[in-house]
Amino acid sequence: MLNGHGGNINKLCDKYGLNPDKIIDFSASINPLGCPEEVHKVILERFVDIRNYPDSECVNLKKAIADKIPCNDSNIIVGNGSNELFYLIPRAMKPKQGVLLQPTFSEFKDALSSANVEVVELANNDGNFPLINTNLSNLMNIEDGMVFLCNPNNPTGQLTLKSDILELIKGNSNRLIVVDEAFMDFVDDSEKYSVIKEAPLIDNLIVVRSLTKFYGFPGLRLGYLVANESNVNKLMQFKEPWTVNTFAQIAGHVAIDDVEFAVNTREYMSREKDFLYDGLTDIKGIRPLQPSVNFILVRIHNAEITSSGIQDLLIKDNIIIRDCSNFIGLNDKYFRVAVKTREENQKLLKALNLIMDDVVTEGTDQKDVVQEYVVR
Repeated sequence: MLNGHGGNINKLCDKYGLNPDKIIDFSASINPLGCPEEVHKVILERFVDIRNYPDSECVNLKKAIADKIPCNDSNIIVGNGSNELFYLIPRAMKPKQGVLLQPTFSEFKDALSSANVEVVELANNDGNFPLINTNLSNLMNIEDGMVFLCNPNNPTGQLTLKSDILELIKGNSNRLIVVDEAFMDFVDDSEKYSVIKEAPLIDNLIVVRSLTKFYGFPGLRLGYLVANESNVNKLMQFKEPWTVNTFAQIAGHVAIDDVEFAVNTREYMSREKDFLYDGLTDIKGIRPLQPSVNFILVRIHNAEITSSGIQDLLIKDNIIIRDCSNFIGLNDKYFRVAVKTREENQKLLKALNLIMDDVVTEGTDQKDVVQEYVVR
């Protein structure tokens, strides 16, 4: 079973005795095109900068981000991945309670708990996942505290309209709304959903974004948040210095200026997302949710096999998926796959077809299928 995040290749390879170089990792939702070529080039050119301390205030990167939004650089904090910022926010803001719509990104709960904040979870266990527009009345009843929203939501991929988020924000200024827009760069018509431009102007809104997923360099760890100056000043009193290294700052600055890369990524993702979704739809015994970004949540509709069973079988083909059974509000009938290259997507579809055909035709339990599949 794959706990925590996707993308933990080394742990799984150690467990199953596999070669990491041969793994096709569908568990981590990273741009399949990799990082922009200019990032690779500039890192090599600037490698000598390793001998110097990084800019502790990330001045150049903050200015580049501010120009893109647009806002003032005083509205931005850059972090060692968005995860650092998720932990910083409750530690600094000290809410009376933290509210989560489950299933969602697991680090929200961990971040709240680590700051000794009481966690309130609103979970739907009937397969109708908790979009804000179906839980707005419940959230409106939260008079005080911090609400974490993931938009688009991980792992379901569901999108929440900007108008619904703004309604929640304006309903009560004592409710601090933290919106994780880590995958928003992949979204078509993102202006309908993103509230990042509103964040500098609103007292009870903080927006967090990742730069590593869309730009394909998760090993560098880079994210940022946008908020009004008062909240930024409060957060900075609790933020550790020197958390963003020199190469992450260089890569981020170069990447966000690469307009051609962004356009190519969205065009590529649109094609491959539809290809993978259509292929998954044709496989017996599973049903994918309509994707909005670069990953797809899949529900298993066959009683004979679970997500961990499918994961174990796919690993024999050097394919890793994200077993979603440990998400609150999901169970062992859900897994998530990233959208990757056409060749890789075809390999996943072929392997899944074989597995599900065996389950359907033989009517055996997953232990028997695993044994027969491995022998072949």
